[in-house]
Amino acid sequence: MVDKDIETKEDLDRLMRYFYDLLLNDERMRPIFIDIAQIDLEAHFPHLVDFWHSLLFMTGAYKRNVMDKHLTLHSKYPLKEIHFEIWLKYFNESVDNLFTGPRSEDAKNRAKSIALLMQHKIKQMQEGFSAS
Repeated sequence: MVDKDIETKEDLDRLMRYFYDLLLNDERMRPIFIDIAQIDLEAHFPHLVDFWHSLLFMTGAYKRNVMDKHLTLHSKYPLKEIHFEIWLKYFNESVDNLFTGPRSEDAKNRAKSIALLMQHKIKQMQEGFSAS
């Protein structure tokens, strides 16, 4: 039984590794990250950990523009609603399998907000292109 909440950067590293293991074993998601984005996971994990640490612990330390990176990715490979649903499913599953508590629930809520915001921004970008 899981009885520990997300408390440290080490917890977040564990969560991100577990999550990406699930995500990259899904044939619908793997090509996006490996073939299109060409992510070097070991180099990417510290950024992921810093991003989530900044969000969940309100440090404000993360300064990179996540949205721009994903909009650029979308221009190379259209990200659809199903991709965000799969991403969120694996994220929630990862949190639930490893942690429990208020910060864990906050992480899932923030992930849902991020997915919705990214979809909204992609839609705005598409509408902007079609209006041109």
